[in-house]
Formats: sequence, C-alpha cells, structure tokens
Amino acid sequence: MLRPRQGLILAILLLALASLSRADDVDRAAGSISITATRIPESASAVPPEVTIVGSDEIEARGARTLADAIETVPGVTISDEGPKGAQQAVSIRGSTSNEVLILVDGVRANDAMSELADLSAFSADDIDRIEVVRDGASALYGGDAVGGVINIITKKKASPLVLTVENGSYLPGDHVVGYGFSKTEEPASASSLADSQKLAFSWGPQTGDTVFRSSGSFTRAANGYTFLDSDGEARELQNAALLGGDLSLGLAFPCWDGSLDAQLSGGYDAKGSPGSQASPTLAASEEDSSARASIKYATDRFLSDSLGLEATVHAEYKGLGYSDAEVPANDSTQDVFVGGLDLQQTCLASPSLSWVYGISTSGSAVSSDTVGSPSRIAAGAFAEAAIEAGKLSLRPALRYDYYSDFFANDPLGGLGATLAAAFRLSDKDVLKLNLSRAYRVPSFEDLYWPASNGSAGNPALQPETAYAADLGYERDLGALTYVATAYARYSKDVILWAQGSDEIWRPSNFGAAFYPGLEQELRTTFAGDFWTSVNYSLLYSYLLDSGMTLADDKRAPMTPVHTLNAVLGFAGKALSWSVTAKYESLRYLTTGNTSYLPSHFTVDGIVKREISKNLTAYLAVDNLFDEQYEMVEGYPMPGTELRLGIEIRQ
Repeated sequence: MLRPRQGLILAILLLALASLSRADDVDRAAGSISITATRIPESASAVPPEVTIVGSDEIEARGARTLADAIETVPGVTISDEGPKGAQQAVSIRGSTSNEVLILVDGVRANDAMSELADLSAFSADDIDRIEVVRDGASALYGGDAVGGVINIITKKKASPLVLTVENGSYLPGDHVVGYGFSKTEEPASASSLADSQKLAFSWGPQTGDTVFRSSGSFTRAANGYTFLDSDGEARELQNAALLGGDLSLGLAFPCWDGSLDAQLSGGYDAKGSPGSQASPTLAASEEDSSARASIKYATDRFLSDSLGLEATVHAEYKGLGYSDAEVPANDSTQDVFVGGLDLQQTCLASPSLSWVYGISTSGSAVSSDTVGSPSRIAAGAFAEAAIEAGKLSLRPALRYDYYSDFFANDPLGGLGATLAAAFRLSDKDVLKLNLSRAYRVPSFEDLYWPASNGSAGNPALQPETAYAADLGYERDLGALTYVATAYARYSKDVILWAQGSDEIWRPSNFGAAFYPGLEQELRTTFAGDFWTSVNYSLLYSYLLDSGMTLADDKRAPMTPVHTLNAVLGFAGKALSWSVTAKYESLRYLTTGNTSYLPSHFTVDGIVKREISKNLTAYLAVDNLFDEQYEMVEGYPMPGTELRLGIEIRQ
C-alpha cells in the first residue's frame, strides 16, 4: 500500500502524464551510431564485442545527473553508491572490482593514478553526448584496468545555443531522533528539507565559421540532510554530509592541416563533509577535492595518402585531495597526483575488406602524498587491431603490450593483452557474436605503498592480476524492436583484494582465483510512434577459488548481485516528455564466507518535462518514488524519496 506522501507524488505524475501530446520520431537505434571504444569506428550492430551505447537523448529523457545515473540500467553494470550528492559512486561490470573498469573521456584515461578507481559522481551528465560501455576485457586496446570493460565518455562537440538550468532538490520532511541512549532526543520535521539542494548549470557552444567554441559548467550546493532508518528501525537524519562545489569545461575545435584540432580544458572543486559509515561516523571530518584536465587532439582522415588516417593526443591531469578530522588529527592527509601522456594512433585502409589500426601510448604518473610518499610510474604501450571482412563474417583480432617501470623486471608478461572477436551475420536481421580476451591490471600505488597505520597496510609484493574471458551473443534487429542475449564467462587469477588478516590488519593480496559465468538479455523497442522502452535482465554467478575452495563450495564474490532487472518506459513529445525507470537488484554478500549481506532492493524513478514556451521548459523528477530504505555500500544509507523541480532556459 502506498504511503500518503507517495500517493501524492504519484498523483502529480499521473496528472502531468494526462496531457500527452504528439511526439517527434526519436531515433534510438544504436546501430546507426559510429562508436570509437573499439578503436576502429563502425556501427554498433557490426561490432563483435558486447557494446551498449547510451545517447544524449536517453540521458536527458531519464534526467541523469552523473555518469552513474546514465549507465545504471546498462546490462551487466552494477553501481556502488555511498548515498549523498558528491559521495563516491563506483562501477562494476560483470562482477569486476571497481578498479578493473577503465573510464575514458574522449579516449583519454580518467582513472585515478593513486587508486586506479574512477569516481563516477565527478562526471556530470550535462556535458555528455553519448557513452559507450564495452562489457568485456579490453586490455588489448587500452592497456591495464580494463579487465571488466571500458566506459568511454564522448563529450558534446557541436555548436549549441545557450542553455541555463536551475534546479531545487527536496526531501520530504520527517521526524527523526538525535543521539543515543539517555541523550537521545526527538526532533520534529524541518521545512529546510524542502530546499536541501540547489544546482545552477549552463552550456553554450557558439560557432564562428568553421570554429566551434564549447563551454559548460555547474554549481551545486547540498545539505544532504535526508532521513533514513538505522539498524534499530529508528529514523535519523544524515549528518556532516554537506556539499559545495562546481565544475567548468571549455573546448575549441577548428579545421587544421586537412583534419581538425580539438582542445579541451576542464576542472572542478568540491568541499564536503565526510560523515563516515554508520558504524564509524566521522562527524568532524571534511574533504576537499580538486581536479584539472587538459588535452589537445589532432585527427585527420588523410595523412600522406587517402588510405591513412592519424590521431595524436597530448593530455595532462591533476587531482588533489585534502582530508581533515578535527577529532582525530592523526587521520589528516593530503595528496597530489600528476599524470601526463601522449597517444598516437594510425588507421590504414588496406582494402575494402581489410583495415588496420595501430599505435603507441606513453604516460607518466607521480604522487606527492603524506600517506604513501612520492611513488612514480612510467608506462609505455603498443597495440594493433585488424578489421577483416569476409562475406558475412567479421573478424577483429587485437594485441597490445604495455611496459610498466615498476613491474617489468618481475613479470615481463604482466602487460600483455589480446582479443579475438568475431561477428557472423546470419541474415539482414540476425547477428551472432563471439569474443575471446586476455586482460590484466597492475597494482595501484595505494595497493603497494599504503603505510602500516590505522589498521591497514599496503603490500609491495603484489603481482599484476590476469583475466581470461569469453562471451557468445545473439542480436536480432527488427528496426523498432531489438533483442540481444549474451552468455559469458570470465576466469580471473591473482585478483587483488583487500581483506582483514588474523592480525586484524587490512592489506591487499593476490587473492587467488575467481570464476564469473553469466547471462544477459535485453529488449529495446519503440511503439505507437511516441513511446520507447528498454528491459534487461542480468544473471551473474561468481565462484571464489582460493584457500582450497572449489566450484562445489558455491561461494559468491562480495558485492556481486546474482540477479539484476532494469526497465525503462518513456514518451517523447513535442511539448511533453516523460520516463519511468524501475531497478531491482538482489542481495550483495559482504564477505567471502557469504555470512553477511546487504538485502535486495527495488527502486522507481520518474521525470516529466513540459515545454512552457519555445525558450522555457520545466521538469519535475522523483527519485526513489516508494521511499525504499537500502544501502549499496555497507554503512552508507541511500536517500529516500527526493523531488527535483527545475527549469531550462534556452536562448
């Protein structure tokens, strides 16, 4: 039964939906988009590996705020969210750890060099044109950190009008308790919850002749003071989770030397409270995050001859973090991470049935930290991929080798990645796909050098982890309806996991091995001219194979739900559009012994947009409509029902 406040929210949505108007046709066929995450651009329907493309139309239709929101319904993707706006959002693909997923921004690596993680909350959805999710080992193309797959963010590059967005976020007020034991008191609901967060964003892409200038940015303020139910079933308000931050991105593109030159500069800064987990709260701690990224890319389809193309990218990045705890100053820390690199890639069209792409990449990373010291690493890699067309058969073999300055002597084969992908067209509507891969990940600076203090310690003896994967997929494309089914399996060895030892010290080790078989199914369709829907189901088993464990022990890997179901229903009209997203995820085990777990959860989100005039659009979004109380990371409660009311002004 719906609670009164949930019924009110649902009634508002239904009243808005009652004014449906005729929609423009929306092209959601992924096969019409040329993708780049496989190095050789081609239509998604012809790409052998399992690739999902999330376009800007779907990102906007679902009201996504961050990269995590945009990809959370992709088959095989699992998000771990610590709850408040600005808190860490991590991603897993097909049971991988979060630092086994490589994040790219326009083809440039964005994983943090310190931890090899990428915080998805740091990537605003406002500047994204599309996202390419490769659900398979891709070390043969992009090197380490691509054991689970690759997420390539393509930013907006075309000319666009000035767009201003203003949004207010509200949590429904509720009574809650403060303190514990004899000091516990009851606090009444506060109207301040109705103005918990505000966001101001803009984007503008003017064009002069053939030169396009791009700019976008946002400013966010959030108290993150939502209520949740603690382990005793009492309502409490989240403390010390306020956020104040913003980001800015600038870009310039123009023709140059029979090609194009694209320069980008972006940065961000967040100041936020650090509440810690419910078991270990840090109510006097705060954190400051800053980042800057710059890149220059030159690309041409004609380099010396009509059959050769060239891409050259120079990039640099800085990330800074400062953590302070007034109650425990010994926990204070700062770190600065610097990364610079060069990528060169050439395409060769040998014949209509054979093309090559090959290249090299170099990078250097250095850390200055009062926790891990000042480690550094030099990496250099070379790769080659071929695209072979033989009638109905397409083949994509690829090979890459990476040299790491701190691992080559002990493990010269640790940087070898390989892929053999094939697609066979059974008919003009049916495609059978096969992919085999070898991928790897080298330990991060945190894994290796974390100091032996505060109950944790790094492990300088770690070796790179390796994974072997295979998937077999079938796709049927009927235009308005597409069905995709994929069976896959991945075997990982020397997996780097942090675990608590008998001495109660948390440290990483090459865990041993794990086996991940699974099945993904997805159905996408448009109907009645105006409506579109996407439904997918993922079945993921995981078997831990360490310390004498075998398949017969039937132990699941931590944080890998067995069942995931996503469904999206949307309507796209000239004056009105809406979408409803439903997500179900089964329980997540917390330990390798499978003795404790986070329960399953089911959430529903919705958004309605209405065009008030040619230059003004209003929207109402409802996140977690039924006020589900759940956690995606132990000790970090997710928000309950939130209302987001906003306007978009176009000039």
